[in-house]
Amino acid sequence: MPFQTAPRPPNRFRRDPTFRRTLERLLPPEIFAEAAPALDRLAERATEELPRLAAAAEATPPRHVPYAPWGERIDRIEPSPAFDRLVAIGQEEGLVALPEEDPFGVHTRVVQAAMISLFEPVSAVASCPLTMSDGVAWLLRRHDPALAERYGPRLTARAGAWTAGQWMTETAGGSDVSRTETVAVPRGDGSFALHGRKWFTSATSADIAVALARPEGSEAGSAGLSLFLLELRGPDGGWNGIEVRRLKEKMGTRALPTAELDLLGTVAVPVGGIGRGVAKVASVLNIARLWAALAGPASTGHLLGLARDYAGKREVFGRRLADQPVHLGWLAEIAAEYEGMTALVFETAAALGRAEHGGNAPLARLLTPLAKLACARQGIRCTSELLESFGGAGYVEDTGIPAVFRNVHVNAIWEGTTNVLAHDVRRALQSAALAEAWLEDVERRLAGLTAAPLGPVAARIAPALETLRPMVLAPPETEARRMALGMARVTQAALLAEAAQWRLARHGEMAGVAAAELFTRAPLLAPPQAGIDIGSLALGREAATS
Repeated sequence: MPFQTAPRPPNRFRRDPTFRRTLERLLPPEIFAEAAPALDRLAERATEELPRLAAAAEATPPRHVPYAPWGERIDRIEPSPAFDRLVAIGQEEGLVALPEEDPFGVHTRVVQAAMISLFEPVSAVASCPLTMSDGVAWLLRRHDPALAERYGPRLTARAGAWTAGQWMTETAGGSDVSRTETVAVPRGDGSFALHGRKWFTSATSADIAVALARPEGSEAGSAGLSLFLLELRGPDGGWNGIEVRRLKEKMGTRALPTAELDLLGTVAVPVGGIGRGVAKVASVLNIARLWAALAGPASTGHLLGLARDYAGKREVFGRRLADQPVHLGWLAEIAAEYEGMTALVFETAAALGRAEHGGNAPLARLLTPLAKLACARQGIRCTSELLESFGGAGYVEDTGIPAVFRNVHVNAIWEGTTNVLAHDVRRALQSAALAEAWLEDVERRLAGLTAAPLGPVAARIAPALETLRPMVLAPPETEARRMALGMARVTQAALLAEAAQWRLARHGEMAGVAAAELFTRAPLLAPPQAGIDIGSLALGREAATS
């Protein structure tokens, strides 16, 4: 009896043209050449070694052991050894170390983004503690040099490194940190004792964490919050005033330990002094949102590589899928979305790199939430479509495909849901200079499109930009989500067109033009909801009649 031939993941650095051309376009030739061996090595590990470890980690979820055999409370959290190994590989490959080592200067974040893209979809979300470590290391460098000197080298080492967590979510609210109930009590030596409950703490097997808390006597609301750093374990190896209530059972990220914790006098120190806790933790969020944005195209690129390989092997109705126009058209639409995601996240990484090195990067503040809200949503849609491209095999757990699909969903939730990010974009646009900078950036890119095949593409982008213009200059709350998603897609379209022109001029390739064509034939901006009784529909109320 014949069996279907399993698809093999390609070395994406060698065989994913979107991924490789993006790096060739954004990196100077000498930096591309210098970074290439490390990228090729990780891409090769991502074809067999990492998927095997990821499968083992997914099959062995973390375990909470609350008590020792004779009754002592120990609250041991035991991730899969495969999960721990994946974290170690990410550290070895420099996913956290690169920004600290800074080998490529202003381009380091682009190279790091490429490494994350190769690692993320085959890591069983071992990327989470690495994300937090990168964010906390950046936070400390920016806000507390003394703590940075103490903990930075431990977080950014390539061997034997520590990992970090970030604890904000409480039972009273997630993104609404103003409702934080954890209290910080001075201990008289500059440290504080934290008392409260953290309802959702990922990477709970980390070595350190940063947590929001309200110092005794501080005002209510977010203005009264401070940011604290704590070590999870005391000098004796026991928990630092922490009790584990339970591990969370989740739709995805099953290999990642996520716990509900009680802080019972947890010893912590303020980061950068008391006050401005929300502003400080935003440093972590900015980095984490880039990692979350990268997960969308990373997971899509991984499954698209498998789907392309499968299309050359799978026969249906006497023909390979690769010979069937319906299937090719479907994959082309997904590939266009993948190109749009890739263009936006790597442009965001480039802007962040410029900002970190004191360069001109006015849009870094805006691109990060735009990339995260758009690419997280697009990643869910595209991985769903790609799962379907394998037929029933895509629904079978031991192919590894369902885990990729499940895991990508979390990126639309953590570090801010789509609506939270839309509000963040609206807040950012209160700066007239930033609003004007975004409009001018898109206009500049459109003006630079001189290749004739891109004329129709530019003609589709321009009216969407003009529709957005009054919203961007005076952002309405009622249309914040529509506006933000539209801004993201218009940015993606302009970047796609620019990249297509580069590929056409540099390599004579029409694939980029095809991607820009397909991407812009879909609506760049959703229609308005004006004139619709959205309240009665959304909340299930009877609409009033005149």
